[in-house]
Amino acid sequence: MTLSAGPKRRLADAMMGHAERSLRRKHPEWADAMASESLATLSDDDRLRWSVGCVAAGYRAPGALEWAIYPTLLGFGIALMTAYQWSVDENSLTVAMVSLIGVALGVLQPRRFWLSGTVIGLVVAAVNTFETITGVLPAYETYHHSLQHDARWIVLVAPALFAAVVGGYVGRKLRAALDAPV
Repeated sequence: MTLSAGPKRRLADAMMGHAERSLRRKHPEWADAMASESLATLSDDDRLRWSVGCVAAGYRAPGALEWAIYPTLLGFGIALMTAYQWSVDENSLTVAMVSLIGVALGVLQPRRFWLSGTVIGLVVAAVNTFETITGVLPAYETYHHSLQHDARWIVLVAPALFAAVVGGYVGRKLRAALDAPV
């Protein structure tokens, strides 16, 4: 091997480094085996093919993309609640919507029920506060809110937290049932 590695080998090494880092925490034995096999591969073409396979295997490994799922779904829940709040006047369905999103996030990430419930519960107050501060109102709104009115919507944190706790309980039970030996 020469001191100056070609572009294929540099790309293969970079991809192997990525695959190793993504697997290291949950599957260290896989990361070690893939790295060892990569070093034994002599041809740049073979090494590049191997590293592409390792990256793909790393993303398909159990729990590999877990870090990205919750933030994405939390963002989606915030966007959904914001769109709902912007398009519908406050009514009893608002509590149902906050609760539904809280339960869903609780099931998906039971350990983060506090964050899920608090954030989703604050969305209505945040949208109303945005309307009050900017003066930009949805089409159905006929009057301007006061900050005192907006602060009252913080009460939705309670049902959202409760829903997230329930969702967390269900999520833990589902995980235990799925992980139980057959």
